[in-house]
Amino acid sequence: MRIEDLEAQLDDFDFERRKTAFLKLSEASRRGEISFPPPRPVVNLHFHTFFSFNACGYSPLHIVWRAKKEGLSVAGSVDFDVLDALEEFRFGGFTLGLPVVSGLETRIYLPEFRNEELSSPNEPGIAYYMGNGFVRLPEEGTRAFETLRKLKRIAQERNKKIIARVNAYLQETAIDYETDVLPLTPSHNPTERHIVVAYARRAESVFPNPRDRARFWAEKLGVQEEEVQVLEKDRASFYDFIRSRLMKFGGVGYVQPDVGDFPRIQEVNEMILSVGAIPSFSWLDGTRSGEADPERLIAFCEANGVETFFLIPDRNWNIPEDEERKLKVRKLYEFVETARKHHFPVFVGTELNRYGQKFVDDFDSPYLAPLADFFLESAWVLWGHAVLEMSSGRGYGSDWAKRTFKSRAAKNRFFARVGRCTEASWEAVRKLGERSTESLLQEFSN
Repeated sequence: MRIEDLEAQLDDFDFERRKTAFLKLSEASRRGEISFPPPRPVVNLHFHTFFSFNACGYSPLHIVWRAKKEGLSVAGSVDFDVLDALEEFRFGGFTLGLPVVSGLETRIYLPEFRNEELSSPNEPGIAYYMGNGFVRLPEEGTRAFETLRKLKRIAQERNKKIIARVNAYLQETAIDYETDVLPLTPSHNPTERHIVVAYARRAESVFPNPRDRARFWAEKLGVQEEEVQVLEKDRASFYDFIRSRLMKFGGVGYVQPDVGDFPRIQEVNEMILSVGAIPSFSWLDGTRSGEADPERLIAFCEANGVETFFLIPDRNWNIPEDEERKLKVRKLYEFVETARKHHFPVFVGTELNRYGQKFVDDFDSPYLAPLADFFLESAWVLWGHAVLEMSSGRGYGSDWAKRTFKSRAAKNRFFARVGRCTEASWEAVRKLGERSTESLLQEFSN
């Protein structure tokens, strides 16, 4: 079978089929039929997989495969409210010898910021929040398991409310959650982006004539038919436009969140830490009121058991308008330098949950080059955490780490060195687990 056909099978919803294709590709690489470049000093720790929404339809195995082909040093999966990618992503990474980590993204309510915007625009007090470096799943019946199930339930209930409102507006192209949306994701964890795809497909079915369809969308989206025709040629822009007009703030389908819908930071932290991951606060772009003062935000995080941040650099530098780019690049530098001063690792990625996004950010661009070494060092901290947590429960947030390191700076240096020196294999993890604290500190703390 051709390489291209096997790569296409990596996105099959059936795990055994995509696993079989992945193993055939891996065997072809071992035979020398496929060659991988040496690792480059670039990372992406924020790949959404098709377990939430990936714009390319990539499974966890496909992301690992492409990351290896593109020479990433570390790759990370992230999905909304589920950890369905964790074991598959790790299997793929260890098969190819690629350091991989897995995370979860959700939203929380912070009463301390009730009148300020954070990373969720137009929704005061609500912030995107993450756990990074998960190495195991919560056991059924535990508080962590119930919290994870609660996060997924909240998201799906909101989806249903959105569909009910949009269906009332787009009567001719109304969709059904069970038959039109759930089948778009292998684990029945759809997002707003899946809902947009379902509406676009239904419109194509109801209005097969492009002119009729353009007329329909023009009326519903409040634009001229000619604009719809142009937008439809660029799927990324068209889907985003539908979402912004119908589902985001001000749209007919927008559901104003109730603060009671979201968990508090303490509840989510408990879940994250109980299964060996690291809490990470998501930072948007520095232009919202709650992000205006980096020192205040970092002090809040320190007081609430958060020691790492996550951000998407592309939002701050890859901007066509010159003045806006200058402002957001300045905000990016200001925030990262403040985080670095307080020894907070900063994890970065591109998401890949929107059509047209880059597989990996341009670390050598003049805007990111000054920050690239710090972002890479932070990624090694996360990988170092993952292998030590897997091997012996001695991860970044463990009681062992709290007893062992007197400062966050010393802890970061140690975990980064572990990360840089540890290959992605079960044998390497096993050997780490067998080593004493004294042996580890002697090698990785000097």
